[in-house]
Order: sequence, then C-alpha cells, then structure tokens
Amino acid sequence: MESPNFQLEIFEGPLDLLLTLIAKNKVDIYDIPIALILDQYMAYLDEMRRLDMEIAGDFIVMAAELMLIKSRMLLPKPPSEEEPEEDPRAKLARTLIEYRRAKEAAVFLSEQYETYAGRIIKDTDVIDRSKLIPESVDARLLGAALERLVRRNSELPRLAKESENEIRTLLKARVVPVSEKVVFVMRQLYKQDLIFDDLFIGVTTRSELVATFIAVLELVKVQRVTVSGDDGENVILHLNKNHERNASLNE
Repeated sequence: MESPNFQLEIFEGPLDLLLTLIAKNKVDIYDIPIALILDQYMAYLDEMRRLDMEIAGDFIVMAAELMLIKSRMLLPKPPSEEEPEEDPRAKLARTLIEYRRAKEAAVFLSEQYETYAGRIIKDTDVIDRSKLIPESVDARLLGAALERLVRRNSELPRLAKESENEIRTLLKARVVPVSEKVVFVMRQLYKQDLIFDDLFIGVTTRSELVATFIAVLELVKVQRVTVSGDDGENVILHLNKNHERNASLNE
C-alpha cells in the first residue's frame, strides 16, 4: 500500500485522522493494520512539525496509544488452554465506530438546520370547549341548513358574465358585517320563532348570505338561540329564553 498524500489536511482530532487513514488504505476497521496506520500517523505528525504547526496534545496521546497497541500485538499469545485476551485493537475500533456515527449524525443535523432553521413552529392549540357549538344542538340540522344555503347561493343571479365586470362589482359591493346580522336575527326572534330559510328571503349578495349564516352560528354558540327540527326542510330557530332570563338576573 502506498503512503497517502495528506496535502496538509486539517483534522478535527486524532480520531478524524485515523478514520481518514483507514478509508484511504481501504482496510477493515475491525482489522486495522496497526503498523501501517501508525507509520502513516507519525508521518503526518512529522509533517506538522516540519511546517512548525502546533500539534494538539490529543494527537500525541493517540500516537502513544497506537504504539502501545502495536507492542501488545508483538507479544506472544497465551497458550490456547487459557482464556484468550481481547484483541488490543478492539477498544480502538469501537471508539472509531462511535466517532464515525457522531460525524454522520452531525452532517444530517447540519442539513436539517439548513432546511428548517428560522422556521417558527406553532404550539398546538387547546380548544376551549365552552366556545364550541353546544352538544345539545344537532349538527345534522346545521349541516342540512348549510346545504340549502349552498343551493340558494348557486341560484343567486350572477353579478356579471365577464370576470372584469364581476371583480369591479364585487369591489363596489357593500360588505355586510356579521354584527349587523346578529342584531337582525335577534330582532326577528324577539317577535316569534323563525324558519331558518326565511332569514334568507330577499338576500341577493353572497356577503349578506354568509354574514347571516355566521350570525346564526355565533348566536347558537353563545346559546342565545336554539335549533329544532328534523332532517327535512323545516329547521326552526328559537330564542333561548332561559339564557335571556339568566342574563337579566346577572345584570
């Protein structure tokens, strides 16, 4: 095997240098030719001294450990009947494998950092159950009401056939606030119960339709309005008198 040409590479530490030597010599990390690797390791240190480069103490410690391993491998092996000793290279091999895993993990984490650094992760929202639609309200009724709204919306007259005119009309159209429709629904319910679909009689714009539907949902959510009916076309809104009575007592 030829001696590797270091070209004065800078290594993070002695383990980094050893992994490079093992890779360049294409040897098994579990069967390291200590004599060859030690010679090349010392050649690198000599090159650093020749160029007056400061050699860290851990490089010197590793050189001493490699020499110790080499000397132990030169000692005669114990008789076969005795328990065989552990390969002097085994501990070094385990250390090198762990170091290599750490380097690979560092590369992966660096890539993840480049990809995801600077992103803000939103914490999971905890939904306050008190702000949900009450369980007493049949969700199927609201679903059926929504389907009718969709059908009614599709039957609304088109604002314009050409997209340019449609956009201009939408920009000029009044945006109906939900609060306005909340007041409207409550005024109607103070007079009498309402059939849900009757709220949308005379509605000609999507803004008014959406605002009215959201107003109903808000009133149901705060339990000022209750809903009754079946799966048919009759969904009726009622003023929750118990809620109104409790509100008056609290005042």
